[in-house]
Amino acid sequence: MSFINDFAILFLVVAGISLLIKLIRQPIIIAYIVSGFIFSLLIKTSSAGSQIISLSELGITFLLFLMGLEFSLGSLKYLGRDIFISTTLQSILFFSIGFASAFLLGFSINESTYLAILFMFSSTLLVAKLVEDRKETSSLHGKIILGILVVQDLFAIIILSILNLSKETEIAKILLVPVEGIVLIAIAFVFAKYILNRLLKFSVRYPELMFVISLGVCFLFVKISPLLGYSTSIGAFIAGITLANTEYKNDILGRLKPLVIFFNLLFFVGMGFQLKTSFDAGAISLIAVFIALCLTIKPVIFYATLKLRGYDMRTSFKSALSLSQFSEFGMIIIFAGMSAGLVPSKIGPTAILLVVATMAMSSYLIKYESLLFKYSENALRKLDTLFKNKKNPDEEQNLKGYNVVFFGFYDLGKEFFSKLEGRGKKILVVENDPANISILKSEKIPFVYGTIYSQYFLERIDFSKVEIVISSLIDTQDTKLIIKSVKRNNPKAIIIVTAKSLSNSLELYDAGADYVIYPSYINEQNVSVLLEDYTSDINKILAKKIEDVAKLKEKEKKISSAKLVLDINDFLKRL
Repeated sequence: MSFINDFAILFLVVAGISLLIKLIRQPIIIAYIVSGFIFSLLIKTSSAGSQIISLSELGITFLLFLMGLEFSLGSLKYLGRDIFISTTLQSILFFSIGFASAFLLGFSINESTYLAILFMFSSTLLVAKLVEDRKETSSLHGKIILGILVVQDLFAIIILSILNLSKETEIAKILLVPVEGIVLIAIAFVFAKYILNRLLKFSVRYPELMFVISLGVCFLFVKISPLLGYSTSIGAFIAGITLANTEYKNDILGRLKPLVIFFNLLFFVGMGFQLKTSFDAGAISLIAVFIALCLTIKPVIFYATLKLRGYDMRTSFKSALSLSQFSEFGMIIIFAGMSAGLVPSKIGPTAILLVVATMAMSSYLIKYESLLFKYSENALRKLDTLFKNKKNPDEEQNLKGYNVVFFGFYDLGKEFFSKLEGRGKKILVVENDPANISILKSEKIPFVYGTIYSQYFLERIDFSKVEIVISSLIDTQDTKLIIKSVKRNNPKAIIIVTAKSLSNSLELYDAGADYVIYPSYINEQNVSVLLEDYTSDINKILAKKIEDVAKLKEKEKKISSAKLVLDINDFLKRL
C-alpha cells in the first residue's frame, strides 16, 4: 500500500480511538499514543512506520514551539518566591527519589539519571488544559498549578541545554556552550525588538503571510540553534517565546495552533509506534515502582512543600493531586538521550508506558479531588499541626468593626479598595495566598489569613457592622458559605461575588447574592460603578441585580431549548 493509504488508515484509527477515549473522560494524548501502538500492529510489513516516526520528530519541534508560544516572560514576575522555592525543592526530591529507585532496581547511572528526570516533571499539556476547561485559572490552586508547571518547563529547558554538554569532549567547547546560549538569547531579543514587530505589523493584514512569517521564525531559530551548540527543540522553544512576547501573540496562536496540534498528534502517534508488548523483569519492576511512587509519594511531596510555604490545606491538596503524573517533557528528554546514544532504546517504551498509565490514573484523581479531600480532611487536620505557619497572624486577631470585607483582594483589583477607602470605610481583607499576604503587609492593608472551609473561621468575623462584602472566590460552595454567614448575621449587608459559569451565577443569586460578577472581564466595570453609589442608593444595586437575573434566566432558557443541538455539538467535539 502507498503511504497515503496507510496514513488514511492511521487517521481512521486515531479518530475511532479518540472518540472512545473522550467518552471515558481520558486525556486525548492517550488516544494518540494508543492509536500509534495499534497502527504499528496493523502495518508490520509496511514502510509507513518509519515515515510516521520521521514526521513525529518534526512533532517534537512543534510541541516545543507551542509551549513557547503559550509561555509569557511577563508571567514570571507574578509567580512569587514561594512557587519558585516550592518547585525547586520538589524537583530536587523527585530527582533523588527517581534516581535512587531506578539505581536500586539495577539500572545504570545514565539510565537512572534519565528516569529520574522523567520522575521530576508533571504534564503541562494535560494539567493546564484541565485547569482551563474547569475555568479555574483564577483560583488560588489554579494559579499554583500553572505556576509550578511554568517553573518545571524552565527547568526542563535548562536540562535539555545541559545535556548538550554531555556530547562534548573538549573542555573549551564545554565552556563555550553557556556563552553560545547567551548569544542565542541575544539574537532572539534583537530580532524581536528591531525586526520581528515590524514584520508582524505588516503581515497582520494578510492572514496567509502572517502564517508563513510565524512558521519562518520557528524554523529560523531551529536552524540557528544547532550552529550555536543547541538542539533544534531548544530553538523551537525560543522561537515560540519570541513570538509570544509580541503584541500579535493571539493572532499567531490562533492561526498556527491547528497545524501545531496536528504535528503534536504525530509526535504522540510516533511514541505509540515505539511501544512494545514485551518487557523484561527489570522494566516491569520499574514500571510498578514508579507508578506507585508517582501516585503516592509525588502528591505527598507536593502537598508538604506547599504547606511549608504557607498555602492552606485544601489548596495544597488540590494542587498536589492535579500534578501527580509524568510528563511529555520527560519523554522528550529521554528520546533526546536515546538519539545521542546516552541511554539504550529499551528505556523509551518504558517511559511511554509510564506517562500513559499515570496520565490515565491521575485524571481520575483530579476528577474526584473534592470527594478525596472530604475523606482525607480529618487526617490532614491532624497532620496540619506539623505545618504551623509563622507567616500568618495570631488566631486571636480582632475581627470586629469593619465596614467592608474582601475575600481574595488582588483578584478584583486595588481600584475597588481605593474607592471604598476614600469614603472613610474600615476595610478587612481575607486572604490565603502567602504571596498576596506579603504585599498586603508591605502596603499596611488590614488583613487576616483564613480559608472559608476552615471550621469556625467565618464565625470569628463580626459581620454586624459590615456594609458590603466583595468576593473573588470562584468555588461555589465557598461562596455560598460566605453568603449564608453574612446574611445570617447582617441581612442588610450587600454581597458581591464571582461565578465561573452561567448556572453558578443563577445558583448564587438564588443563595442570596446581591450581585454576581459573570463573566468577570465584562462585569468588573459594572461593579466599579456600583461601588461608587452603593452608600447613597441601594436601589441601584437591586435594579442591576433584577436586570442581570432576567438576562441570565433568558440565556439559560435558550440553552435549555437548544439542548439537543448542544449535545450533538458535544458529540462532534469529542469525535
